[in-house]
Amino acid sequence: MRNQSVKKKFPFSAILLVLAVGTFLASWARLFPPGIVERAYSRTIFPTISHIFGIVADAVPFSWLDVWILAAVAFLVYGVRKRRWMFLAGGASFFYLWFFWTWGLNYQRPLLSERLHLETTAVTDPELERFAGVAAGEINRLWPLAAKTLLVRPQIGEMASSRVERVVFKIDGTDWRAASRVKRSLIAEQWYKIAGIDGMFNPFGHEPLVIGGPYPFELPFLMSHELAHVRGVANEGEANLVALLATVASEDPLFQYSGWLYLWDYLPRYPEITLDPGPQADLKAAALRVMANEIPIANQVQSAILDAHLKANAVPAGLRSYSEFVASAVASQRRWQDFR
Repeated sequence: MRNQSVKKKFPFSAILLVLAVGTFLASWARLFPPGIVERAYSRTIFPTISHIFGIVADAVPFSWLDVWILAAVAFLVYGVRKRRWMFLAGGASFFYLWFFWTWGLNYQRPLLSERLHLETTAVTDPELERFAGVAAGEINRLWPLAAKTLLVRPQIGEMASSRVERVVFKIDGTDWRAASRVKRSLIAEQWYKIAGIDGMFNPFGHEPLVIGGPYPFELPFLMSHELAHVRGVANEGEANLVALLATVASEDPLFQYSGWLYLWDYLPRYPEITLDPGPQADLKAAALRVMANEIPIANQVQSAILDAHLKANAVPAGLRSYSEFVASAVASQRRWQDFR
């Protein structure tokens, strides 16, 4: 009797795992040349990827993140119940490769401050104090105008998308149709609230997400930040800078007020520079809104995860990168009119 030959399965999961580990290590070691990433990927390949994902993202009113969360839970339950550990590793590797090669490689781009030729290290304390004075003056001037604005969430989202598109075009010369519909995640939103998060970019669907609850004066900056991620601005501090340029250089007083007010939270405090009661009330209301839902331990866990994620993706400053945009804001102020 002849022995029957046993067919060996092709090791897809093992191959995906090796590719994912290799990609992660290359990213962590910064082996991708920033100049080549910028020219060959961020300005050439990525816009096409973003355009395709954008069509799919804007085609439906729900968040694709919710779909992927449900699919991931089903995938995990199946793998654990069947004890198919390599299957789970292969699935996780697939999603990491999807994340990295369809968006995450943008972390390897040259710094935005370099692309804008900004001397951020040359910002002095007197310049920072002068800038804080300008910020306070603009916030106090804009508050009465912003308070009269009747823009609602969908309008703010459309305007933010248009403004971010223009800012990115002015910076990089790239222009394409990307996802512009700012959505909410029904499944993840409660976690965002208890973790103190107002928005997120879903890299598996290339869609911007902003929770329900922020005041109208908060939305222009929040939405612009997530829309900056949509257009390949991966670094958090750089997304803040793009959002700042999209808002303060806008012709709409609500957008200008939103940008200046968000920036104010990151500026040093000077005894002689103060805000009027109106802006102070807005800042207090925004802080109370976050604290009403936030659970400290959830915020700490989320912050630790995000910090580790950023540091593993060529952002050494981690969470500190959010606030590093202040120096870029000061250094770029003379050129803000270029982004109108």
